[in-house]
Amino acid sequence: MMDNLKLYDARVQRMARAIGHEANDRVPIFGLVDNWALFYYGTTLSAAKEEIELEYAAYAKALTDFKFDMGAFPGITFPLKFAEALEGGIYSNNTETIQIATSKSEIMSPDEYPEFNKDPMAFIVNKILPRKCGIFKEGNAGEMFQKLGRALGEFSAFGQSRQLLTQRYKIEHGLPICCAAAPFMPADLFLDCIRDFKGTMMDVRRNSDALAEACMGLLELEIKAAYAILPSPAEDKYLSIFLHLPPYLKPKDFEKIYWPSFKAYIEHFAGQGYKFMILFEKNWEHLHEFLTELPKNCILGLFEEDDLRKAKKIFGDTICIGGGMKTTDLQYKTREQCLDIAKGLIDDLAPGGGYVFTTDKVMLSANDGTPENLKAVTDFVYEYGVYK
Repeated sequence: MMDNLKLYDARVQRMARAIGHEANDRVPIFGLVDNWALFYYGTTLSAAKEEIELEYAAYAKALTDFKFDMGAFPGITFPLKFAEALEGGIYSNNTETIQIATSKSEIMSPDEYPEFNKDPMAFIVNKILPRKCGIFKEGNAGEMFQKLGRALGEFSAFGQSRQLLTQRYKIEHGLPICCAAAPFMPADLFLDCIRDFKGTMMDVRRNSDALAEACMGLLELEIKAAYAILPSPAEDKYLSIFLHLPPYLKPKDFEKIYWPSFKAYIEHFAGQGYKFMILFEKNWEHLHEFLTELPKNCILGLFEEDDLRKAKKIFGDTICIGGGMKTTDLQYKTREQCLDIAKGLIDDLAPGGGYVFTTDKVMLSANDGTPENLKAVTDFVYEYGVYK
């Protein structure tokens, strides 16, 4: 066990040096693996969510068969039993991956912004939850309270199980799992849970002042929620944020609606020594200049579609860039082609530090990479990505 703890510390420090743009022994390799682990193991999401030992066996195999220095998630990433107990939600696992069900979350009308902005928490509790969750739609107060208690029990059990799984990776494999909390950014909460895509984009055009005010009004609630999960900074735990709305925003709309609350959130926690794993979904190239203003040496930025070589020139001294290995290439290209791509990424992005090798997207479906190609590139980077 002592050897595993030494390995754990070495991996944590390797990732920390990359994020801090410090001299390193080699390029870290990051396991951005989610439901792909279940397909790789040969089980299903439906089965794994019912049996934690099966869940652990599947994710442990996917995270330890390859030379990862850190994993993003310890297992299933969303408390499906909690959502089921609430009798409502926007997540679906019909495809054996966790996906947001489209056109299911427009549960607030635009004329309700003044009421929302007056007291966001009261509006969420008194209006959003009853509309969203079936347990509040029938029965007396006592029955609703009992159902809510069961749902909260499922949520608590899920959180505790994530902590236990994370500890097992540390003790049994010397592998750090960085995701400690996954907060919504305020504007993304409207997109995903309150106004849906169509409603949010209409608000960007017609109710931008109200939406911008609502985002800032949610900021304090989001900060408190993060503290509840991660009360103090930890070198092996990152606030993990998935950004959904910005790729669809023009720079002027991003600056007005999204940027103030997002930047304030990052600055608040960075000032206390927290680290972040941020998934910049889709393409952010029209917003790159904003990212130069974020705090330095505290963010692992994972980019899906951006040209990482351009990104490193613009903000590579601020954000540690992660990504580059396309899941589609891992699935459909030959081993030799994948190795050539990995070599190019190391040659172009590793010099000077501030780069972590990983996939461009979270590995969710069975078609997000063949095990043979994933092993080939991770073995290669482990050897080739050494700093001289």
